[in-house]
Amino acid sequence: MIDPKNFIEEVGIDELLETAEKYYKMVSDPTPLMSKPFTFMHEAPEMLQNMGYLLAGLKLGKTMRVLDFGAGTCWFSRYLNQLQCPTVSCDVSETALEIGKELFAKYPIMGDYAAEPVFLHFDGHRIDLPDQSVDRIVCFDSFHHVPNT
Repeated sequence: MIDPKNFIEEVGIDELLETAEKYYKMVSDPTPLMSKPFTFMHEAPEMLQNMGYLLAGLKLGKTMRVLDFGAGTCWFSRYLNQLQCPTVSCDVSETALEIGKELFAKYPIMGDYAAEPVFLHFDGHRIDLPDQSVDRIVCFDSFHHVPNT
């Protein structure tokens, strides 16, 4: 058995961040990552249900700025933007954020939107945003990757 606490202490944050970057760099076709939550039939119902619960709990209003922490390829950020909530997509992988930029370019928001999305690389220690610059913070389908919750 692997003890997550010991593993994090032994490996260190920087090595964990590097692992995430290596994962996204190995992806030859990002389409499945960009098409979430509709990538796999068996996962879609639960992901959509969880998204519904999360959106209801966020009590969003149009133009509320949302930090999508652990955004990965930014698919959830795109849906938030579709709801007219500008996003800051934050992730440890610059490659994942580049895929997210591609997602927004290939599949632009329909109708009006509040603002262009922002893509923010996270160094594992500090989120480079001013205090009180977002209205909500969301971490969807990525919290299990956070070493120090």
